[in-house]
Amino acid sequence: MITLFIDTSTESLTIALFKDDVLLSTSTVSSSEHSKYAMPILEQIFKENNIKPNKVNKIMVINGPGSFTGIRIGVTIAKIYAWTLNINIVPISSLKAYAISNKGYDYYVSIIDARRNYVYAGIYDKDYNNVIKESYISKDELVDKINSLNNALIIGDTTLGSFPVISNKIDVVNIYNYFKNDFGINAHMVNPVYLKKTEAEEKLGDY
Repeated sequence: MITLFIDTSTESLTIALFKDDVLLSTSTVSSSEHSKYAMPILEQIFKENNIKPNKVNKIMVINGPGSFTGIRIGVTIAKIYAWTLNINIVPISSLKAYAISNKGYDYYVSIIDARRNYVYAGIYDKDYNNVIKESYISKDELVDKINSLNNALIIGDTTLGSFPVISNKIDVVNIYNYFKNDFGINAHMVNPVYLKKTEAEEKLGDY
């Protein structure tokens, strides 16, 4: 079983390749031009491991929330590969991926800066089940929810009141192990998850 993992939802582009539960390769590049680096990295990973792209059996892709442009790049690459190979995709929330990348807490709060004192956020229990639905929420409202939690870890890319926040780096092995038995869905059913309209859509709605 060959599984391809793709994450272009943040400034860090991460691509990994697994074979029978073993991580063969992972590559992470910090860039604002994911469209420029994604395909060359994919080609290099396949070449280094002497695996042909058509041998991939499953694709895991982070489909948001996050960078509007970044998400589209990763989802588009995953859908083209999956459609060409007639295989399924396992779409993974970026917020849940941050939680799964950590261990040892009763609760995990994942946040992504959405500007204007808002964040994209998700709260999960120790088994990574959703405690609240992932949402676009004000920092003040989220702080109120966190105040009722004990032994909570906050993961993200922005500040949140007086709470300490750790970096939202992902652990591809933890994520793979959590989702490895997920059969996935048809490529045509996979779409970016934004949790909020783009600025262009919001401005259009004002008219």
